[in-house]
Amino acid sequence: MVKVLYEEKNIIKTFNIESNKTILDLSRIENIPIEGSCDGSMACSTCHVIIHKDWLAKLPKPCIDEREMLSLLPDYTENSRLGCQIVITDKLEGLQFSLPKDI
Repeated sequence: MVKVLYEEKNIIKTFNIESNKTILDLSRIENIPIEGSCDGSMACSTCHVIIHKDWLAKLPKPCIDEREMLSLLPDYTENSRLGCQIVITDKLEGLQFSLPKDI
């Protein structure tokens, strides 16, 4: 199990999830309010998450399709990622993320 931190309204919640699951998977298991309407096919951006700045460099770079989908968001930041594309591995122990402020 891998520990993942979710920040909501300045409160950090800790969850444990199996390796090779995504942030979108975690949201469905733990009832984190992420829609994920395309089920991870990168056909939408409803699983938009904000990765904590300390973790950005530790993640694989987003592919061109993810970058294009993110660029359509009005609240896009340099920390924006699609939760369906963040595969949680043992190397990401302690990964921290939050949701965009308008959610």
